[in-house]
Amino acid sequence: MKIHIQPSRLEGALCVPPSKSMGHRALICAGLTQGSSTILGLGHSKDMEATIQCLEALGASFKKEKETWHVVGCDPRSLNRPAQLHCNESGSTLRFLLPVACLSKETITFYGKGRLMERPMKIYQDLFEAQGLWYSQTNEAIKAQGPLQSGNFTLPGNVSSQFISGLLFALPLMEKESTLHIQGKLESKSYIDLTLDTLEKANIKITPIENGYAIEGHQTYAPTTYHVEKDYSQLAFFAVYAALKAPLSFIELDPDSKQGDKTILKILEKAGASIEWKERTLTIKPSQLHEQVIDLADCPDLGPILCVLAAYCPGQTKIIHAGRLRIKESDRIQAMEDELKKWGVDIQSDEDTITINGKRNYKKEEIITMEGHNDHRIVMACTIFGLLALSPSCISGAEAIEKSYPTFFEDIKRLKGKVELV
Repeated sequence: MKIHIQPSRLEGALCVPPSKSMGHRALICAGLTQGSSTILGLGHSKDMEATIQCLEALGASFKKEKETWHVVGCDPRSLNRPAQLHCNESGSTLRFLLPVACLSKETITFYGKGRLMERPMKIYQDLFEAQGLWYSQTNEAIKAQGPLQSGNFTLPGNVSSQFISGLLFALPLMEKESTLHIQGKLESKSYIDLTLDTLEKANIKITPIENGYAIEGHQTYAPTTYHVEKDYSQLAFFAVYAALKAPLSFIELDPDSKQGDKTILKILEKAGASIEWKERTLTIKPSQLHEQVIDLADCPDLGPILCVLAAYCPGQTKIIHAGRLRIKESDRIQAMEDELKKWGVDIQSDEDTITINGKRNYKKEEIITMEGHNDHRIVMACTIFGLLALSPSCISGAEAIEKSYPTFFEDIKRLKGKVELV
């Protein structure tokens, strides 16, 4: 899919999609319940579909009535047949569910598309080998056989938080108490906190200890109702536009949300933007923004759109602790460098840092064609760049937005943005 973009002045109010991070967690906790749970406000994306299908393969059932999902949970320990779990391109689905599925003694095969099976999984491989369990990974599939046993687990704090969350979902179902120790500084702690909050709603008891967590064994996930918040991660794309170009309002947000990507508001405020709350409505107004140092350690998903922010902020912006962007759906550092250089953006990077010398305007005589790199966040970031630019552009491979935000271009049009399918 190819999208043509005209420079546009957006206006109005927008209700952004539900949080993918919270949606995955609600689906898993509901899918492990001994009984029936309800999920409200889940929304739709390919990542949510992947988690639902994988939980169905483990024995859970899902029924949708209007905007409400009714979930009857399963016990993966009782699985009595080999199972195939198709994760599409969802790293969250794979990393959250691998230890959960391998509570079973059966062979579990995980499949994925795109770069999913190339993404690092050594944390789990080492864990399986330490327990004498079978684990095999190729570019086509991961095959593993449990059952995983309780024990004392140690993970480095700078790995993806998804590994830690995956164990936190699985360990309460094991027979005995376990401990999960974190070595070094825990990055992306806000994502762990979301996991703990969701587990608490399911009556799962996890106790913080020094440098880690103690998890009681032989617990049962309790039925409950989950309300999925609106997504600050998706909000970030429109928030950056509003801070640079024209005021926008965002409705039905939780101002007290614990989502890690809510830090986009602090970043924009530090750059000089106006942030105003009125109950559950947020309004962002533009200003003459300036450079800063941005730490991505706890908010890696904001990386692509923060490259756009930096490109339009006069002065030198440094984005540090960005290395994890290289092992996402694409190498997001290289992807943004490739696409922004087409506009003449002064952007350079090393393994862990992005340096951008920004300016206020970008204009080209020819129509710039940007590539989506099969990555939803690259497509959305490049779209915002194009709306802010002073000359038209195109994005090829724009269908990647289906992964997380299928209505992205429709929402831009609702705000009077000029984007058209070529």
